[in-house]
Amino acid sequence: MSFTKKLHVNWRIIENVIFVCAFGFIMYKLVSDYSLSIYNSVKGRGFVGSVIRPFSNHNYYKSLLAIIIMLNVTYLLWEVLSLIVLLLKQESGTIPGDSKHKRIFNNVLVHYKSSFLALIITELLPKLFLIHMFWIWLPHFQKIRLFTVNLQWYSWIYAYFCFEFAVWLYHFCSHRVRFLWCLHAPHHSPTELNLTVNWINFFAEGFYSTFVYLVILTLFGINPVMFVTIMLISTTWGMFAHISERALKNGKLGVLQHLIITPAHHRVHHAKHPLYIDRNFASTVPLWDWLFGTLQPFKEEIRMDYGVTRELDVTNFCDLYFGEILLLWRDVKNAATFKNKFLYFVKPPGWAPACSANTASVLRREFLKTNPELGITSKNRMLSAIKGWVKTYKAADSPIVAEAFID
Repeated sequence: MSFTKKLHVNWRIIENVIFVCAFGFIMYKLVSDYSLSIYNSVKGRGFVGSVIRPFSNHNYYKSLLAIIIMLNVTYLLWEVLSLIVLLLKQESGTIPGDSKHKRIFNNVLVHYKSSFLALIITELLPKLFLIHMFWIWLPHFQKIRLFTVNLQWYSWIYAYFCFEFAVWLYHFCSHRVRFLWCLHAPHHSPTELNLTVNWINFFAEGFYSTFVYLVILTLFGINPVMFVTIMLISTTWGMFAHISERALKNGKLGVLQHLIITPAHHRVHHAKHPLYIDRNFASTVPLWDWLFGTLQPFKEEIRMDYGVTRELDVTNFCDLYFGEILLLWRDVKNAATFKNKFLYFVKPPGWAPACSANTASVLRREFLKTNPELGITSKNRMLSAIKGWVKTYKAADSPIVAEAFID
């Protein structure tokens, strides 16, 4: 075996050992803290206390956060433990001995290795968290604010839509600018969607997202207290939106699918089919997706396969976490001109000097040429209805129609 191959094998073993330790410790903490919260709830503390006390003090958003966080942890534990039980049942009696345990372990790696290792990285680099960068940069951005809104209820609605616009813009650019995609791609790499996918974020992405949030929210006059509160609500709901189909099969949430971003919406966002790719960028409210034409509902006839479009072994954490950066570096290094080197950074993923056939927008456009009905959304229907009304109004207002009415 060559030195390079031996190094690769040994590194994969190290990754797996770190994963086993992280998995055991994090699951132990989750289960113990969850059990303690349930136990204390009997005495009016724990989860029940975290809901009732803020509500009685009119801090309703804290009660809402406590409920959504409890839902997230409950479903997360259910996802992990039910998968292990399912794998044990599936492999029971099929393959004897170590081969069975190896297959079970490999399945767990596919579902959770990248999530738990990414969580370790973000925990080891706490200063790069979004909220920390927010407080560091806030005083500098406050100098450019034009005004600051008050804390009345209607200002909170305004602030929420401004925050959602910042989220949409940051998320949209993360998919359409290749350098930013390199930071965002690890989050999209898993081929199985579950709540632990929330943990997979490139540590440096917080710099970019914080910058976008602070510029937009400062210019729009959002009070910092509003920003932090709304960010907590939006982020917590965004976690829930990653829930697996195993834990919540449909994910549309009934009538709520017309009002908020549901797990079904976000599953579309993580899917790699040309119809779904680069759609549904919003976090909580689909308004900006609707206005900018990026809202795509799930279609029963198009299955959702998750992950990125390139070949990727999700159990290879280094490739999952740093692979896109290395591929960008390769393309930039091999580009013939300085212009093309620069364009590789700012053009969409899949772009090349020769053609743009592999970009998401082109792939989607080509697919819809033969399946135009699948791309129709509520916005298209409403615009068609408005055009129809305008056409009818103009026809009724024409001299010929007027004479017909007179006759």
